[in-house]
Amino acid sequence: MESLAFLILVMFSILMLSGPINIGLTSRRVQDFCASRRGFTVARRLLFLAIAVVGVFIAITFMYETTPLGPKLFSLIAMGGNFYALKREINFAKSR
Repeated sequence: MESLAFLILVMFSILMLSGPINIGLTSRRVQDFCASRRGFTVARRLLFLAIAVVGVFIAITFMYETTPLGPKLFSLIAMGGNFYALKREINFAKSR
């Protein structure tokens, strides 16, 4: 039972932290820092994509499971944060 609780803890932590981490990765300061270094830009975008995909898939999993309202609201917030960060990344790529 402890391993199941640990798995849910990890999944919920990824759910809660994926949006803020991705918003931080798409901040102007991080983008400007990585813009001058070609390898950092590619690494930042790959890290952003990996975190976003995992976060959205876990959010969808929590949305369709028979969970209480709290985790479903957290999954909506996480999906909103990830999609907002994706929009910021696309706008930044268009401006360059």
